[in-house]
Amino acid sequence: MSANARRPFIRLNRQPIDNSWYVIVLLGLLFMFWVYARFIERVDVAMVNNFLVGRQLSVLAEIPGLSLIISFFHWKVLRHIIAVIVGWLFARDAALVLVRVLYDLPDRQSAQKFLGRLLGTNMPVLDATEVTPASLASDRKNSVLLRVGGPGRVKVPAGHVIVTELNGRFQRILPTGKHVLGRYEYVHAVLNLQPQERTDNEFTAHSRDGIELRVGISIVYRLKMGEQIATRENPYPYDETAVRTAAYAQTVTDDRGSVSTWEDTPLAMARGTMIGILAGFRLDEIISSQRPGEEPYRTLRNELLRQLRGKLDGLGIDLQAVGINRIDLPPGVTEQYIDYWKSHWESQMMLNLVDGTATAVEEMEIARAEAEIMMIQAIQEGVQRARREGATAHMDEVIALRLVEAMEHMARNSQQTTPLPNTLIPQLDNLRKQLRDGVFDQNSSGKPLQ
Repeated sequence: MSANARRPFIRLNRQPIDNSWYVIVLLGLLFMFWVYARFIERVDVAMVNNFLVGRQLSVLAEIPGLSLIISFFHWKVLRHIIAVIVGWLFARDAALVLVRVLYDLPDRQSAQKFLGRLLGTNMPVLDATEVTPASLASDRKNSVLLRVGGPGRVKVPAGHVIVTELNGRFQRILPTGKHVLGRYEYVHAVLNLQPQERTDNEFTAHSRDGIELRVGISIVYRLKMGEQIATRENPYPYDETAVRTAAYAQTVTDDRGSVSTWEDTPLAMARGTMIGILAGFRLDEIISSQRPGEEPYRTLRNELLRQLRGKLDGLGIDLQAVGINRIDLPPGVTEQYIDYWKSHWESQMMLNLVDGTATAVEEMEIARAEAEIMMIQAIQEGVQRARREGATAHMDEVIALRLVEAMEHMARNSQQTTPLPNTLIPQLDNLRKQLRDGVFDQNSSGKPLQ
């Protein structure tokens, strides 16, 4: 093993030295000094007995051991002890002055109480200071226990925890209830375990096309519970790592020394994240829903929830809900936006009208070409039929019949899309029957010959 491996572990967060045995040592030294004072003054038992007999107190002299005890309280011995007592009083007064100056205490009485707690001789039994996140900063100015540290008693309100330090390092987490702080154990932070709701309905963002927006959001969050489950006895469980991380998530926000705690961080992050998300969308994508019937801002809210949850997870904070309260345009921009959409939709209507007209013309040209092809095919089929049947003398009538049948077929097919005169199809049908049943006389003005 190397020298570093054999080196004993040194705990940086060292506990204050227990000085309860100092009193025993000091009393022992005082007794030894008292015995020495009696010895140097040569006050023995015989002298005490003579003193008692001279004062007609011979009865006391006959009590075994009493003369020895009285010898310690002879005035020659006590004059040495008085000097020790006076020195102790001066030392105690100097200690009170030093404590008052070092810890900036308001008066001598406060210094005496604090020194008594440090020595373990003045610990209140029922008095416990209740500490809340809102009052912690102001209470430090008036409470020596909160400004300097223990020993002392503190009360943690329901739904809260206290994080303490010793020598500037994390010490422990105190749950709801009353607790005793050790010597110099310092209340670093008080954290609220209950769900927190924060709202900011007035901050500025910009869309991708540079249009200014007035945005309002709200979030609900709390410290992580870890693997614990909320019960009636423990309605607000917590994860110790999350509590430690949140307790030290403090940032100085201005020159006056204002401190931003973990409770202020989620809303600030949500505001910055929302500004970044809106910068990636055009105004029309933000204002109008992407799908018919879709909830407004649904895409933006889901994206905000996803990004913000990932950021807060590393800080020990569980994001529970996100809401977008408003995304409004400034008054001057609203009219410009309306005019823009008005011109946009008018141009869209004109484009649709032009596209519809072009489509109709195209369909008419296609129908005309199909009609010509159908007529040519009808003529060709009529000629071929006449040749097969050997009726070349009536070839004109056969061709005319095929043309009429083709025209009637086209009229019936186009009737569903294009309105036709009501008499067109009956006339074509009558003409077809005449050509099929009769023979045209060229001199009878087109009347059929029976």
